[in-house]
Amino acid sequence: MEFEEEKMKGLPENAMRELKPGETYEPLLSPDKTYPEVNVRSVSLGILMAILFSAAAAYLGLKVGQVFEAAIPIAIIAVGLSSASKRKNALGE
Repeated sequence: MEFEEEKMKGLPENAMRELKPGETYEPLLSPDKTYPEVNVRSVSLGILMAILFSAAAAYLGLKVGQVFEAAIPIAIIAVGLSSASKRKNALGE
């Protein structure tokens, strides 16, 4: 369990305050590393959410006469699922 906690990296202590003189900020995602933005998991999850929310929007549009913007709930759920899956590079996707 300790090994998993070492792999998980949170925001540095100086992320939410003004930096002191001479202090440097180390970003969460390294600028030297390239992260895969498109992979099978992200594309399949995106297609599944698009189908689900498009069907929900179409149903509400026909039933109530008012549709909702599906992009915002999809983005919130995607960020929540990526953090819940505890994958190391999920933020870079």
